[in-house]
Amino acid sequence: MAKKEIDKVIAQWAKVGVFFGGSVARKTPDLERLLLNTAQCVCGSARLFYHCVSWLSQYGNFVARHRLKHLTQTGLPVEHQPALAALLSLAVKHGASRELLIAADVCQKVDAPRPLFDVQQRSKTLANIAKQQASDEALHWNLWVTDQAPKLDAIRPAHWIIERNTDYLARIIRKGDLRCSILQVLEHDTPNRTVESEISLAQLCSANRIAVRHALDDLELEGFIERIKTPGTRNIQIQLTAPATALG
Repeated sequence: MAKKEIDKVIAQWAKVGVFFGGSVARKTPDLERLLLNTAQCVCGSARLFYHCVSWLSQYGNFVARHRLKHLTQTGLPVEHQPALAALLSLAVKHGASRELLIAADVCQKVDAPRPLFDVQQRSKTLANIAKQQASDEALHWNLWVTDQAPKLDAIRPAHWIIERNTDYLARIIRKGDLRCSILQVLEHDTPNRTVESEISLAQLCSANRIAVRHALDDLELEGFIERIKTPGTRNIQIQLTAPATALG
């Protein structure tokens, strides 16, 4: 990926509390799509990879896990899926909830083992070092990536993140659960913040229908969604009636 695109991704991570010392995005990023974009450019920046692991190790519960799983399956090219899986796996090793791995579990492995980072791929010596020092978590995806301790001094505290990204408060209160994914899907991935059926919503969340129904029951009681019977059909539309950023 071009340096311009890497810099854009870095600026978005800076917006949510990662020290990079450069530009900072003005708008709060869509976190799940930011993770997909990150997976597509980390081969060009080991610093970005390890800073992202560090952030997720502390703040993985901001991530709407089921939505990330679906977007990974439908929107992340196969060749970049191992990078996302390695990133999530190392974040879990260093403290993130194991529930993040539902997105890693749908990723494909690299066909032949190799280094993740471009600089190592271009050097036989560096490639050999990467192979010798590769972590078990990355090896599972046929990637040679060294494990590193989280760089916590490069991550801002939670109150700083929420003060500057107020949309994320609703995420962390729900701890990235299925309710969180449903709200984010309705907000960002559906026309008019409406989905035509419970089945369609389950597909968009990569979750089973029963679990989605229970989550919808909670969200309806909380006043965030409305179920609307479609005349002449058995379908029940689900419509977002309060912002996904509102508190539960």
